[in-house]
Amino acid sequence: MHKRGRIIEIRGFKGLLTAIFIVCCLATGFTVFPGFIAMKCWNLLVPYITDMPQMNLLHGVMLWAIVFLIWFAFNGHLPSLHFGCNSPMNDEEIKDFIEAIKKEKERQSQQQIEMIKDENDEDKGDME
Repeated sequence: MHKRGRIIEIRGFKGLLTAIFIVCCLATGFTVFPGFIAMKCWNLLVPYITDMPQMNLLHGVMLWAIVFLIWFAFNGHLPSLHFGCNSPMNDEEIKDFIEAIKKEKERQSQQQIEMIKDENDEDKGDME
């Protein structure tokens, strides 16, 4: 059973303004900032290579868009973040994994019991 949870809940005008603000920040972070970096790199390197004009921020954003589109054209997919493993485990692998964890916990608890017994034996030996 998979329950559909709400990750983002927008309520009222304040929630709508917050959502718009978040979208603007993401757009700025993924377009304007790399464009600014591209502009700065261009303006630092070009005078040493050829006699080309300086860029402004709009040109930097367009250069970043060109680089991104070229990357997309050669890779064929959008960049994405992956959390966790690439292939999900099947039921038998999950059962084996859980059994291994149980065995490890049992082994650790046995070691702790043995350590406590050894400490108690040493304390009894010191008292005699």
